[in-house]
This record gives sequence, structure tokens and C-alpha cells, in this order.
Amino acid sequence: MTRHEPALPSPPAAPVLDIEAGVDRLMGNRALYLRALVRFRTDYRDAASALRGALEAGNPLLAQRLAHTLKGAAGMIEAPALTAAALALEDALRGRGRHAVALLARLDAALADVLGALDAIDLQAQATPPARAPAAGDALADLRAMLDIGDGAAVELVAEARDALRAQLGEQEYEALSASVAKFDYERALALLDRPGQAG
Repeated sequence: MTRHEPALPSPPAAPVLDIEAGVDRLMGNRALYLRALVRFRTDYRDAASALRGALEAGNPLLAQRLAHTLKGAAGMIEAPALTAAALALEDALRGRGRHAVALLARLDAALADVLGALDAIDLQAQATPPARAPAAGDALADLRAMLDIGDGAAVELVAEARDALRAQLGEQEYEALSASVAKFDYERALALLDRPGQAG
């Protein structure tokens, strides 16, 4: 660009939290998305401190795992700046950890923005679970989506939809699925759902 050319306008900043995209990610289930926000606010409030502690303790592998987990959780709730910050830190830690301190500061700021946005929303009132348990087809679709992105709220869904899932899958398959989800072995849980004869 020469001295006389006008500067191009900056692209619009991504939202701290894209609620509509998050609802779409969970197949339009707004209540499930809001419960995921409640869980995120609880589970990841101290994520930056945990990352900082891992780095200060000289444990980049733990820091990398924490960044990876945060990246997945931030992606699931559609927090784009936080997802990008966690990805950048994870990538840096895969190498020699150069710029990790600066990247952690960026992640800390992005996480503070997301938590600030979540604290401004009355999530508990909006995320009240429905009075009835979800139907089996809905529960299976929601569960697949949650397992696919590694959402820890899958544990709650398996418990909430127990009767519907048992009716759909059978007692033995449900128990195997429940055990896998409880251990956060989501790969095995997805494999169980993908067995021949399982609806979905």
C-alpha cells in the first residue's frame, strides 16, 4: 500500500459468543445449548489459571491437553475468539512452546470476555430442563452431536434420557453406552451407537 492509498476497513469483529450458531450446532436444541453454557461457565472459569500453573510447573504436555480441551469446549459453545486463542496456544505447545506466555495472555483475555458474557445472561432461568424426558430419536441425535464434539454434558443427557435410550437401544447396549460416557470414552460410545441395527 502506498502512502496515498486509503486504508481498507477492518473486518467486523467476531462475536464473543455466537448463540444462534451454538443452537444450530446442537440441531436447534436451545435448552441443550443453554445447559452447555451453564456447564462451561462452571467447568472453565479457572481454565487460564490451570494452564498457567501447568506452564509454571514445567509441564507443557498437561498445558497442551488443557488447551485442547478448552478449544473443544469453546468451539462447542461457538466462542470464536476463545477457540482461536486456545488453538494458537495448543499449536505453540506442540512445538517448543515459543510465545506461550503471550498466547496465554491472549487466551486469558478471550476467556474473560466469554465468562463476562455468560455472567450477564440469566442462564439458570433459561436453561431449566424440560419437564418431559426427550424422545429417543431426539436424545440419540443430541447425544451423537455431543459425543462428536467431546461435550461433557453428554453424561447428563444419558442419565436424563435413560428410559427413552433403553427402549431404543436395549438394556445391555444402554448400560455399555452409559459406562463408556461416564468414563468419557466418547469414541467407544460413538462406536456403540454406530453398530448395525442402532437407529439414529
